[in-house]
Amino acid sequence: MMITMEDRVKHNLKTKPLEIAIVNNWRWEVVAPVSSVRIGETDKELVKRKQAVDYLRLVTIFVGKSEQECKRWLDRNRHILVKLGIPYEVGSL
Repeated sequence: MMITMEDRVKHNLKTKPLEIAIVNNWRWEVVAPVSSVRIGETDKELVKRKQAVDYLRLVTIFVGKSEQECKRWLDRNRHILVKLGIPYEVGSL
């Protein structure tokens, strides 16, 4: 089941809508794309100096016992996933 966040997130033409999935791979998981800078995988200072690039990585965020449990967790934590899914950008002068 794919849940698209188009209606809740403002995005420009370059940004794809955030797609969060609840999948059953022998267990129920909430899977979402997250920014490598926001999860600490890429150094923010290196991105600022243009020595590294931020990228979205598909990560299992929550594992539940049922699809309903995953849906409840997603409803409570959707705002956090939206923030994690926004790539880190450096403003240009």
